[in-house]
Amino acid sequence: MARIRTVAKINLTITRQLLSSVLMVSLLTTACSRSEQGGPPGAGGPQQALPVKVVALESGQVEESSEFVGTLEAAEKVTLQPQTQGRIERVFVTNGDRVNQGTPIVALSVDQTQADVASAQAGVSSAQAALGTAQAQLQTAEAERARAAADLQLQQSEFSRTQTLVTEGAQSQQQLDIARRNLDTAKATLAAADKQVSAARASVGQAQASVKEAQARVASARVDLGFKQVTSPINGIVGDFPVKVGDYVTPQTAITTITRNNELDMRISVPSNYSDRLRTGLPVQLIDPNSKQPIGSGSIYFVSPQIDANAQSILTKARFPNGGGNLRDGQYVQARIVWSKAAGMLVPSTAITRVGGQAFVFVVDEKPAEAGGEAQPVVSQRPVKLGNLQGNDYVVLEGLKPGDKIATTNILKLSDGAPIQPET
Repeated sequence: MARIRTVAKINLTITRQLLSSVLMVSLLTTACSRSEQGGPPGAGGPQQALPVKVVALESGQVEESSEFVGTLEAAEKVTLQPQTQGRIERVFVTNGDRVNQGTPIVALSVDQTQADVASAQAGVSSAQAALGTAQAQLQTAEAERARAAADLQLQQSEFSRTQTLVTEGAQSQQQLDIARRNLDTAKATLAAADKQVSAARASVGQAQASVKEAQARVASARVDLGFKQVTSPINGIVGDFPVKVGDYVTPQTAITTITRNNELDMRISVPSNYSDRLRTGLPVQLIDPNSKQPIGSGSIYFVSPQIDANAQSILTKARFPNGGGNLRDGQYVQARIVWSKAAGMLVPSTAITRVGGQAFVFVVDEKPAEAGGEAQPVVSQRPVKLGNLQGNDYVVLEGLKPGDKIATTNILKLSDGAPIQPET
């Protein structure tokens, strides 16, 4: 009895499986019939052409380059400090003004300095008066010496004549003694006159030195007076003013800065592994951080002969024109050093898809027209080998050739063989 029940269960199971298979075949047949009769479109319906932008590749010049961060510094910049102390009386410029060399920046109070000049000039007058007195005394001393010299000559003649007469017996010995005394007196008088002349000449020399010293004090006072007006030593742009009218300043006070930024130097620390490629004259581009497009160009003019031991980098400098004034001293910027240029092709980064680390593009082809129809543009997925990024484009190393057309939009919705509607 148990065996009969088991057989019955097996037969029932087989019957149910057969019924399920028949029902599945019936449903599939119905679906196929509806599809053939133009029923509602499903996954097996005709694929719609997707609108995409298409670009044709052209051969051009591509660059091998590397990007670094650099710091801009003005080609010439000075911190303006007064050369004397005083209180600011007037400010001639404002922040951001463009000035030329010699343009007045501030004026300091000049009252005390003018008094110093007047006092020094009075000292010159006094010294010149003393010099005049000394020169007059020298003239008097020289005149006295001339008289003493003449008297000495006379006494020498008189002594010689008297000596001859005494020898001949015409005059007495007493007359000779008087002549000798007069001669000695004349000699002493001339010696005293010589000393007076020497002293007078020394006084004149001292007076002349005093005049020069007084004149030097006048010149110094006038220089200080000139320092009371602080001027720009270079052409440039006025920076911030931390001082104002009424402030007291000294030679240690920073009044403002003057920056000449029509040319800027960029300091770039390049890793030492590029040392064999670094050289002066290499092109350098300033890169816009948003668009990645060049916004300025210059060239390397300095490569340090030493490597920074801590950072293992090489300091390089490149100079850039800044006629538009868009760049600033101290600004951090992105720079691209161009190592070499060669013929090649670029593809937009928006055309690239990646699968498992492999880059692909969708190349546009023409699907042959069917009877009575038109050719249908389709895309085929093609692997490519890419180089470095230039702006928003990649350098193509392998996989494409000039003239190939590629899709650049809606690439995430595309698949191999998908029809497209090209847009330009």
